[in-house]
Order: sequence, then structure tokens, then C-alpha cells
Amino acid sequence: MVVRKNISLEQSHLKKLESLTERHNGNLSAAIRDAIDITEASLHRYNTVEEALSKISAEKKELTSREESIESGKNVMIGRPIFLWMLKWTKGIPLEKEIIDELLDPLKIITISELDKTINEISRDSGWNCKVSLFCMDDIAPSTATVAIEGDNELYRDFLAQLVVIFLVYNKGLDIDVVHKRATAIRIDLKSREKGTQPSVTKQHFGHLKDVMNEFKSKEDFWRNLVEIYSSVNYNMVSVYKDTYEELLACDTPVDVRIFESISKKHIASIPHPEFLKLLKKADESLLMIDRIEIMENGINVYHSYKNDKAIQKLRDYYLSLLRANGHEYEAKYSTSLIVLNHVCCR
Repeated sequence: MVVRKNISLEQSHLKKLESLTERHNGNLSAAIRDAIDITEASLHRYNTVEEALSKISAEKKELTSREESIESGKNVMIGRPIFLWMLKWTKGIPLEKEIIDELLDPLKIITISELDKTINEISRDSGWNCKVSLFCMDDIAPSTATVAIEGDNELYRDFLAQLVVIFLVYNKGLDIDVVHKRATAIRIDLKSREKGTQPSVTKQHFGHLKDVMNEFKSKEDFWRNLVEIYSSVNYNMVSVYKDTYEELLACDTPVDVRIFESISKKHIASIPHPEFLKLLKKADESLLMIDRIEIMENGINVYHSYKNDKAIQKLRDYYLSLLRANGHEYEAKYSTSLIVLNHVCCR
């Protein structure tokens, strides 16, 4: 039964009812009914209208831990597209240990179980929607561990994997053993590393661009100009050691061992032969002196695109001299696009 009564309201009262009136598309009667329901609920909790007004006005909205961290300035909000862009263009540049310690405090996280709980809370609160599972036999000092991360977004998965793995590397003395990647999951197996050694596999997996970016930032103009030059000529360039170039200007036949000794920090005769062959391939392919080097069991194939027969002979002699300086004799055959070097013996 609807009872109709005339009521008088001041403009100030109508102002206070605006949000309720808008909720009911301007229906004042419906807004007043809502106000009555709210009043009833308030009086059910508090004794009087005055007490209800006083208590409700004084109450502060309870913030979540994430909201509190944002309000305090410890965290900031960032849009998903921007965050994904940052993850994409910083991949290969690892977070510093000090940064990870801010997020995963090793003084508070002692066990693998605590790490599991904390990282899942971070993933959930941050909206990354990844499930992290940690497995190990020893909860405090594991000799092996497995990190499994499931989630639709590969960038989120890899970022979480980096956080967990680097924590385990620096606080539990582990290093990556094997990495398994699937469409919506990644699994990383870790094992103990010898005391005093560096986590080389982890650094290579998560930090393969660290040294590159440090060098780029130290000489931005040089590398920017070099990239522009190489790309403009479609990489049809050859780089040589400066002293080698000077010898070429003097019409000498150079045997450039300095670049290999500089990289390996060893005399060329002290570099193990398999290591030297890999270094030779890496250096000469990167300098674009040749097209490709193929390392085989008892020899190497050098693929090139030189046409001048005298130049090809000089290139053949260059490799024979280099290999001899490393303590190994080779014999060579060559064609217009290939030099075949067969291992004869070693000194």
C-alpha cells in the first residue's frame, strides 16, 4: 500500500539526495526510499542519528595493501600497454639484485615456501594473472629447485621467472640448469653452483644484453652512427683491427692475433684449439670479413664472396697462419666461394 504525504525539503537536502536521484533517473520518491533504507541500516549499527553521522564521517575507507603502497609512494600505477612495452624493450637487461631485494626481501623470505607465497601474491595483486609453483626437496637450502610459471602472457611469465630465479641465484646459491618453454608455461630447473663461481647460465639467459647496453650507453653517438652506416649499405662492410689496417696500407700481409688475445685474455698459443675455432668464427663473422665459418670434426670451411683470385689466396694464407699461431697445422684448398681447411697435426 502506497501512502502519499506532502513533505518539505530544503535545497540543501535535495543536493544531498542528488546521487540517489540520478541513480533513479530523477525519481525523487525512489531516492527518498533509498535514503530511508540507508538510515535504517545506520541506526541498526549506531544508537542515534547523531552518533551515526559522527561515526560514519570519522571512519576512513580501509585500503588494500596495494592501495596503501601507492598512497605512500612506494609503488606507482602504470597502464598495461606501457608496462608491456617496457617489458618487451628491456628483455635481456636483468634487474639489479638491489631492485629485486626491494620486492623480495631476503631478510623476510627465508624458505622456498615463503617465496612461493610472496611471488604469487605479487602476481595476483599486480594483475599479471600468472601462477607460480616452486618445487624442491629442502625448503631452506635446496641443492636443486624447479620454477614453473603458467600464464597466457609470455612477457609476464618471463618477468616473473627472472624475479624468482635471480632471488634463488643470489640467496640460495643456485644457477639455471635447463629451461623448458611451452605455449602458455615456462619451467626452469636449477642446480647448485660451486662456491665462489658466477651464475653464468642465469646471466646469459636473463642478461645477454646487459654488456651490450652498457657499452651502447657509454658511446651512444658512435654506435648510433655505426648502425646507420652498416644498415645504409645493407651490411656490405668489413671491419678490421686498426693496426691490421695500418699494415694493409703499408702493403704487408697481416696476421691479426691481437683481437683474439684481447677477447680471450690469453696468448694465442695458450687458447685451447676448440675455443679458438669458436672465437675465430665469432670474430670474423661479426667483422664481416667472410660470410660464414663452418666448424667440423677435423677441419673448417670458410665461405666467402670474394672474386679476386689473389685476394682469396691471401685469405687462405691468413687462416693458415692464424691456425699455425694457435699451434695447429692445416692444409688448404680453395674455390671461388669456399676455402676448405683440413687439420693435419698440432705442435
